[in-house]
Amino acid sequence: MKKHIFYSSFILLVFVTSVSAASPVVSASPADNQILAKIGDKAVTEGDLKEMSNAVPDKFKYYYQTPEGRRQTLEYIVNVYALAAEAEKQGVDKRQDVQKLLNFTRNDLLARFYLEGLTKDIPPPTEAEGKAFYEQNKGEFVTPESIHLSHILVESEKDAKDVLARLKKGEKFGDIAGQVSICPSKDVKGDLDWMPRGSLAPEIEDVAFALKNDQITGPVKTKFGYHVILMHDKRPARENSYEQVKDLIMEQIKFLKQQEQYEKIAEALRKKYNVQILLPAGPGPTTTAPPAR
Repeated sequence: MKKHIFYSSFILLVFVTSVSAASPVVSASPADNQILAKIGDKAVTEGDLKEMSNAVPDKFKYYYQTPEGRRQTLEYIVNVYALAAEAEKQGVDKRQDVQKLLNFTRNDLLARFYLEGLTKDIPPPTEAEGKAFYEQNKGEFVTPESIHLSHILVESEKDAKDVLARLKKGEKFGDIAGQVSICPSKDVKGDLDWMPRGSLAPEIEDVAFALKNDQITGPVKTKFGYHVILMHDKRPARENSYEQVKDLIMEQIKFLKQQEQYEKIAEALRKKYNVQILLPAGPGPTTTAPPAR
């Protein structure tokens, strides 16, 4: 059940994103018109599933193309249609609060599509722009000090001490992790891989970064339980080269250009439609933000 709740929530996020994202228009093929489900007089087609798949990030896209992923996506869309139909039958769409939200959602989508049409032709960042941005913001492209850890997580301090006793007798850390750890990392012998400073629970981080290579310590208590820690190696903070962060930089410049264009468009339209802000001045941010992308 939990898996389905999570999946449905993720599908909802993807569905909303797909409506508002800049997706290229692809000519429909005859196969796209194949009806996969009917809900009263509404139909869900192969093309509907394809649009959903095209909207998701590449790292998730493979799942939507599997039989299970397609089935779960279809089931979710069917449920949405069925629930919405019953909501209309019960008059939910006539409620004042719902009407306000539906009206705002309509305006929000119109704004997104309009803005997308005005910003899609912004030229991509040049190599010169990328290198200049890198030189001006080198401090943002530093990989923090990192540490390579393995750990064994158990429920009690006694269990942790038992682990330490087994290690002292010569048993291998990874073997014990695979047998007794309650962390999913047990499947990889407790290996947490490289972790940058700031990404660990404070109780673990304070201890782990003070260890020497191949040193074991514990028990360390956190809200998750009791940890036995093996520190493999450390890396000092290091500055990334331009080539290492080029893709990230280009995305940032692209976003900044879109933001700048948005600000100009919004300012012009606010004047055109005589926008008046009546909220009394007070503490807090006063800048506006574009519709979520």
